[in-house]
Amino acid sequence: MDWRGLIPPQYLVAGRRFKRVILDPPDFKPGSWVGAGRVFYDSFYGEYVMAVRMRRAPPLRGYEVRIYASNDGECFAHRSTLTKEEISGDLGEEILSVEGVQILRDPATCRLYLYISVDDGKGWETVLYTADDPAGPWECRGYVLRRGEEYDSLEARDPIIDVVDGTYFMLYRANSGERLNTALAVSTDGVKWKKLGVLKIDGKPQPRYLQLCGTILAGARGPIYVGLARRFVVNGCGLARDFEAYVLDYRSLNLETIAKLEWKPGSPYERSEYPTHGYCSVTFDPEGERALIYVESLDPSSEPGWRSQVDRWILYEVKIPGSMRRR
Repeated sequence: MDWRGLIPPQYLVAGRRFKRVILDPPDFKPGSWVGAGRVFYDSFYGEYVMAVRMRRAPPLRGYEVRIYASNDGECFAHRSTLTKEEISGDLGEEILSVEGVQILRDPATCRLYLYISVDDGKGWETVLYTADDPAGPWECRGYVLRRGEEYDSLEARDPIIDVVDGTYFMLYRANSGERLNTALAVSTDGVKWKKLGVLKIDGKPQPRYLQLCGTILAGARGPIYVGLARRFVVNGCGLARDFEAYVLDYRSLNLETIAKLEWKPGSPYERSEYPTHGYCSVTFDPEGERALIYVESLDPSSEPGWRSQVDRWILYEVKIPGSMRRR
């Protein structure tokens, strides 16, 4: 294949094939979800590590975070759990719900970093837990991303975090009440973050509602975002039906468009018009033979909406020919 740099996002979408359901929701009642997480291959232990949030309909909402591990990225074993009651105790305040989570291994300490979005009743912020192993024990490091800027005065949550060239990059959901957009923060250690602001797209302001939920990869032109894009709100719930990719120009706070591709349902577990909740995680196997795309999908038998839809965590696989590897 005469392609250079990162495997083209266009190929990831065109070449994907549905593999399996990774996790079912806690039950199949309206408002029951699983997902909003991340999967990565942990070279330290030679296994895939996954973190997801579990949710039931209000008033319970997001009630715990679960951490899993797998030898093949397909069949996962439960390793540990953090409940919102435990998080409340660690923070010394009541947490009403948990949502988007991220997990990765810190290059300096070699500890797992688990970021959790929490609702304290005033708005959403992000906390950090650390551990040596997916089984825990988990140590609370407190809040690492808080509200405070005009653009994130209500929400600073649902982070997408990856380390590129030793620098932590975070894309996160920034809600001012008037606009909900994707903002950027950077860090040298994953603990202390510098907010850089809301990104532009091809030099122009983002639409009033846009949240990117995917993975930041290393490309020939720098960090590159690949994943789903929430652009629609149905009955109070943000949904996505596009897979998008951008060069992340952090110096000029700009996203340079690579591709905007329709995410067509390829499984019986996605609605036709709104197939996904928008949460997505992309990783590669250690041999580079395939890409794995994890997606939070909307069950076709449920109605889209904050209180009504039912979400699964499903897996797509993309085979990568040998000629495309190590470019």
